[in-house]
Amino acid sequence: MRNRWLVVAVLGCPPLAQAQTAVSTDLWRVAAGTLTEPAALMQDGTAPFWTPVVTLPAGGARYRFGAEAVHGPSEVGVNGGILTLTSRAGQWGTLNASYGWIGLGEIAYTETSPEVVGGAVPVWSQQASLGLAGHLSSSLAGGVAVRYLAGRTGTLSQSQGGVDIGLQYVGIPHLRLAIATSFLDPSFSGNQQAAGGSAGIEYRSARFPLWGSDASVTGRYGATLLRGEDLQHLLGAGLALGPLTLDVGAVHEAVAEDAVWRSRFGVALRSGRYRVQIGRDGGVNAFGPAYRFGITVVLR
Repeated sequence: MRNRWLVVAVLGCPPLAQAQTAVSTDLWRVAAGTLTEPAALMQDGTAPFWTPVVTLPAGGARYRFGAEAVHGPSEVGVNGGILTLTSRAGQWGTLNASYGWIGLGEIAYTETSPEVVGGAVPVWSQQASLGLAGHLSSSLAGGVAVRYLAGRTGTLSQSQGGVDIGLQYVGIPHLRLAIATSFLDPSFSGNQQAAGGSAGIEYRSARFPLWGSDASVTGRYGATLLRGEDLQHLLGAGLALGPLTLDVGAVHEAVAEDAVWRSRFGVALRSGRYRVQIGRDGGVNAFGPAYRFGITVVLR
């Protein structure tokens, strides 16, 4: 589905590729495919890249730095990275900055034979953002982020600005609800093809003793809407056991007449101010899995 469509759009369908704004925003869907929780609910790691509603707990860290590398299946050759910085901004709330770059490698021009004509075809996309988030009430947090998106596919290149907004609500015991936009063009111009949105709900149990440590279980549901595609559904569950967190999930995607369930898996280990995490997309249609490797550092 997603990866197959990406290859077709970039390599074989120039009209379809031209319809993609900021050329290759679909590359970021490979990275999103490794997330085990809905983007709107994210708070740790490189969360500022995926949602504008990222706040630091009161009395906790003053700064939080996140870095992740994304490695797609060899059949697609997508690789990239994300950097984020979250900082307290006094009475203004929390300041969030992020930058990400992702590209498709080993693509060359050919004609009627497999022989390469000319040099490599550049296919990449990058995004930079700066946002502010804060608590609107004791149970509601909101955020806004100004984003710059640019990319290139062969001879096509484009850049655009955007503004994303989001909300997270925690007024119901054990529940967290969130919504967020992505790549939203506030002018609603032709650049709106890149826009999308996500929503999620999470249930987190009270902590209980397990195997000599405190534990809690989590259940999540998320929905993502991308322009030109059907609604995607994500079901997930997690177990937090002391410093270790395990997450599993499955996402249902439908493009045109094709529909598929894709598996997701994540593991994270926290030690002091450091948190290391790995995410995996199970792959589909003979394409191998995509991976996400990250580290989060908390500075007080």
